[in-house]
Amino acid sequence: MIGPFRILVSRYGVAASVAILALVAQTPRASATVIIFDTFTAANNTALIGRFPSPTDAPGNAYEGNGNVSLVGGPTGGTPYEADIQSNAARVGADAGLGLNLGISTAQQFQLSITFNISGDTQTQANNIHRGAGLGFFSSVSLGSSGTSHCFNNFTGLVVDLAGSVRLIVGGADSGLATIVGGFDPNITHTFSYRVNTTSGVGTMSNILLDGTTVSLAAPVDTFTIARTVYGGFYNSSGNNTDLADFPDFYIATIPEPATMPGLMGLSLLICLHSLWMGRRASPA
Repeated sequence: MIGPFRILVSRYGVAASVAILALVAQTPRASATVIIFDTFTAANNTALIGRFPSPTDAPGNAYEGNGNVSLVGGPTGGTPYEADIQSNAARVGADAGLGLNLGISTAQQFQLSITFNISGDTQTQANNIHRGAGLGFFSSVSLGSSGTSHCFNNFTGLVVDLAGSVRLIVGGADSGLATIVGGFDPNITHTFSYRVNTTSGVGTMSNILLDGTTVSLAAPVDTFTIARTVYGGFYNSSGNNTDLADFPDFYIATIPEPATMPGLMGLSLLICLHSLWMGRRASPA
């Protein structure tokens, strides 16, 4: 027979559990902290190198170039490769990368997004594994004029090419991991986003979306490390000197860890179990 004290304690235990879950449900989730949001709104021929992203640039750093990138605005028609604003979009030559020092030296979850149009390119990853629009990070950036100064040097992230191939590049090298997105139209503008976690022992990517459609591609553990994610940026890679790609917007934010719902659920369960145990102790033999 269940004693009245057991019933009372059990009821209070359940009530406490319900109260905790209600509190979790009512607590607003922490929002992302935007680091970079650039809509490239500026006069034509505005140089990207040395320019601060607008309207949002939390680290207060200007764009730096990776590869053989022009320091001045306006079309170049070849090398050094164009990197400026045209028609409110970043116009990037066939071997030019742009990066911003994020100023972050601790493990983070990053959300990246970019809009791109690579219809002005001519080659695919069948020609070279780096071809396409790259979105990700650089461990370091360097300007140069030699044949070894490439936009993808020290780059870790994803690149999308004209054929809809999405490939993971790690430290500037081919990871061997790629997938094809069916029905990809290289003649229109696309949106691309994904999330990475730089925590040691994790270092993977998730939530990969191309035009809102999930892309299935996994990164090995510790692909994205603090050392590899010093700069956030993007690049264009193609075969001909005069090829061009447009990037109408670029976004990076840090995402806080989600609320510890499993821990709170566990606490709720413990309260229930404790109330039942106390009830049994209070029950007559």
